[in-house]
Amino acid sequence: MIRDRVGRDIRIWMAWLAGIAAGALLVGLIMIPPVIGLADSGDFGRVLGVSGLRVLHPDQSYEALYFKYAHQHFGYGGYTLGGYVSTHVVFVAVAGWIGRLVDGATFDIRVLGGLYAAAYIWAVVLFVRYAPRADSRKATLAMALLLAAALLFVFGDIGYAAYFQSFFGEPYALIAMLLMVASAFALASSDRPTGWLFALFVAAALAVATSKIQNAPLGFVFALLAWRMSGLRNDPRWRRQVWTGAGILLAGSILMIVAAPDRLKHVNLYQSIFFGVLKDTPHLERDMEELGISGKYAVLAGTNYFQKDTAIPQNDPVLHREVLQQLSHKDIAMYYLKHPSRFMQKLDRAAENAMYIRPYYLGNYDASAGKSPGAISHSFSGWSDFKVAYMPRKAVWYFLIFLVYVGILIAVWLNNRSGKWRIGVEMLAVVALSAVFSCIVPLIGDGEADLGKHLFMFNVCFDMMVISAIVGAFYGAIKLAQRRVWG
Repeated sequence: MIRDRVGRDIRIWMAWLAGIAAGALLVGLIMIPPVIGLADSGDFGRVLGVSGLRVLHPDQSYEALYFKYAHQHFGYGGYTLGGYVSTHVVFVAVAGWIGRLVDGATFDIRVLGGLYAAAYIWAVVLFVRYAPRADSRKATLAMALLLAAALLFVFGDIGYAAYFQSFFGEPYALIAMLLMVASAFALASSDRPTGWLFALFVAAALAVATSKIQNAPLGFVFALLAWRMSGLRNDPRWRRQVWTGAGILLAGSILMIVAAPDRLKHVNLYQSIFFGVLKDTPHLERDMEELGISGKYAVLAGTNYFQKDTAIPQNDPVLHREVLQQLSHKDIAMYYLKHPSRFMQKLDRAAENAMYIRPYYLGNYDASAGKSPGAISHSFSGWSDFKVAYMPRKAVWYFLIFLVYVGILIAVWLNNRSGKWRIGVEMLAVVALSAVFSCIVPLIGDGEADLGKHLFMFNVCFDMMVISAIVGAFYGAIKLAQRRVWG
């Protein structure tokens, strides 16, 4: 084992240094005034009441309340029941309880940001602690440095970090995904995987699957990966832990799907039909007939569920009875299977929005900062700005990228007999699958509504793929160089 002068694995020291650097970055970037966050856009309401929080000054103008300014302070209130089903509300509620201890009068968004920052630091420390180990001290140190720098540059970007101080569900899913992948690699890299590491993997995977209804099916894939970990140890206790964890992931995903309120399903279905299939279609009459929708609803083509003054109100009971209760997302999926060219058009539309980590139409500053309405921060935005400026806008490019990536994973998996190596490769395959899933499901499940935000998880997974490709290439180069030196 590569050890430093006092006999400890050099990656341990690098992990602590990376964690300190990650904490300093986030504190300086979003917590020291002027505080950085994200404006509401109307989504916070479904989380606040359930979590015991409320808007502190609801008498602001519509634009100031929802779009122009991020708000640093919120009030406390009673707990209300709502139709939003997600474990995200539990995380926010915990932040609210801590906030009451810090300041019983107002809730400072930095309390929530601090919890996200702590979880992010934890993930960075795990990744670096279990970075690929080379055959020399210097090479191992270089691997750890590269991985730490990549994690900070990509996931410490203001595009991601600004989300931490908001009530959106995106940062919850991001942090859970990072912790899930980090713990999976830690398990695969450990000489004797521990129960707490596996518990972290299960908890993080469950958080991803239950962060929003669209992610619930991913839980079945995560459960399969958990089951694959049964071979990491041979003792009966470990097998019981693995089977229990896999069962929890399966049950959580099923409950998430079953618990989705009918109203939410109808909202999403409306978006899938009228703001998806029927939006910009060159064959409106044919498509409506194929879906079994009466021609009188043609006036709704291209409208979304929250649009005002539509010819037929979205909550019209006849519309619900004749359309939304007759169709399902399975019908939408079948339509796209029969008309792949139409789905390619939708994928191109997704590709146009795929690389936007942050919503540029939402302000980052509290009004007290004195910034102009809608102002956003560009501090430490190198990665997010690069993606917007230079990444392709056509779906075919992403097809090629994913084909090459998966092809390399298959080759690595076949060339390594080690079960631990294969678990790591399978984790990366799950990340790629999650990226594909996170692109396709919003199109089928919600049409073109708010594509930029709905593709957030695609960005997370894609960026993980980029980091793994860079680190993997560097590791391969080191191995090749060492073989040439040692013959």
